[in-house]
Amino acid sequence: MPYVDYQVTGEQKLLAILAHLAYFLGGIGFVIAPLVIFILKKDDPFVYDHAKQALVAHVLLLVASVVVSLLCFLLIGFLLIPVLLILALIFVITSLIAAVRALDGRPYAYPFIQRIVNKI
Repeated sequence: MPYVDYQVTGEQKLLAILAHLAYFLGGIGFVIAPLVIFILKKDDPFVYDHAKQALVAHVLLLVASVVVSLLCFLLIGFLLIPVLLILALIFVITSLIAAVRALDGRPYAYPFIQRIVNKI
């Protein structure tokens, strides 16, 4: 990662942490916050990379939630609710880890989604 060699500022860390912890904003804010940061900070490799990781993770969780919700209408989705809860818990835990890495000024890559992240 190209930003490892220079000093990361407090503002950069704060924006990266906000992107990862946007889960706690509630509503659709958990996708909007990393998207806004991702768009506005394209010139900052540290913030951009953290926002991109968070955005992909949050969008994937949103898509999984919508799919399970739609399947609940067919009564099939109720069987997937525990899987969705486990997935959400995993993403929240990895977001907390990512926030700590951002606080330390270090890069972080969410597990299992790197192929999608690399395409963006």
